[in-house]
Amino acid sequence: MAYTFEQLKAYLRTSDDDDDFVQECLDEATELVTDHVGDKFVPEIKLNLAIKVTARDLYSGRDSPQGVGQFSDVNDTPIRVARDPLVAAKPILRKYVTGIA
Repeated sequence: MAYTFEQLKAYLRTSDDDDDFVQECLDEATELVTDHVGDKFVPEIKLNLAIKVTARDLYSGRDSPQGVGQFSDVNDTPIRVARDPLVAAKPILRKYVTGIA
């Protein structure tokens, strides 16, 4: 079972006004993750988790203009958000993609 729009919408707790953007994030996340995995076998639960965290990062990226988050560290220095949307998914997939845990 592939990760669904309804699952992502519930996870992100979005309104109906965001449906188009949520679908766009899900589509892009699915493509990014499946391209990264290629023809390697990944258990469905891990693949869905990778898609979920990638879609989440794509969705939240619109609130981070120029890649800078709206939060800061203890010194009030703005924190740069990862530009690679697969940054959270790669550790989940590493074992299956590279064979290295």
